[in-house]
Amino acid sequence: MCASFATIGGCAANPDPGLGYKIGHAWNNIVAGHVQEVETFTVPADGVLNVEVDNFAGHVVVYRDANATTGSIKAIRRGTHGLGHVNESQHSLEEISVTYDLESRGDRQAIVVHTTTTHSQPWFQSVDLEIIVPRLGLVIVRTKQGSVKVTDFEDGVDIESASGNVRAATNSPITAPSTILNKDGSINWRVPPNSAGSYQMEAVNGEVRRRVRSGKWVSTDSRNDHDSSYAILNNGTNLVILRTVEGDIRVFVGKDPTETGSFID
Repeated sequence: MCASFATIGGCAANPDPGLGYKIGHAWNNIVAGHVQEVETFTVPADGVLNVEVDNFAGHVVVYRDANATTGSIKAIRRGTHGLGHVNESQHSLEEISVTYDLESRGDRQAIVVHTTTTHSQPWFQSVDLEIIVPRLGLVIVRTKQGSVKVTDFEDGVDIESASGNVRAATNSPITAPSTILNKDGSINWRVPPNSAGSYQMEAVNGEVRRRVRSGKWVSTDSRNDHDSSYAILNNGTNLVILRTVEGDIRVFVGKDPTETGSFID
C-alpha cells in the first residue's frame, strides 16, 4: 500500500485554531511568503507497529494512542521562501513528495514514511509529520531542521536529527538498544523503573544531567564529567547511546516519565 502527496490540495491544519493563530497564519501567507498544505490518511493497524521515517527536513512526532483502532499519518508540506515569494513557495510544494508503505519486519509490520523534494532550493522547504498508532514498537527517524518527539514506544529508538530538540519518553520499561544522535539541539530521554542499559552519553558544548529516581545506576567511569557520562542502569547490557553537539542531554528514570508540565522537560 502506498500513497503519494506530490499533488495534493491544501487545507487548514486546524479548523478553528483561534484568532492569534489566524492572524499569524495570514501574516505568513501574505507577507512572509510561508505556505503549507496538509493531508491526513489512515493506515491499517494490527498489533505492535514499528515506525520508520526518512524526512529530508521538518518536525517528526510519533506516539501511541491506545484508543486508536488504526494508524494515521498527517503530513504538512511547507514552503518558506520569504518576503514577496508567496507564489514561489506555493508552486514549490508540488515538488515535495510524501510516500508511505507497510513493510514486514519479522513478526510485525512497519509504517515506512519517506519525504523527498526535487526543488532547487530545498532549504526553503520542509515536511512536518505526525504519526499515531495503537501500539508503538521500534521507532527509527532521520530528519533535519526539525524537532523529534516520540512517546510510548515499547522497543527502543534509533533517531538522527539536526537543528531541533529530541524528546523520547515512554511508560514501557526499555531494555532494548537505543541510539539518539543530534546536532544543534538537546536530547531528553525519559524511561520508567525496570528499564536497563549500558549508557554512553556525550554533549559537545553542552551538559549531561541525570535524575535516576528508581533503579541501580552505577557511574564510575573515569571519563565522566559535566559533558559526558558512562553508566550502567540495572545491570543492563543493551547500549543506550545519546550524543549531541551544541545541546544538553537530560536523562530521567522514574515514575510517570511521559508527563509534561511547567516544570517537566
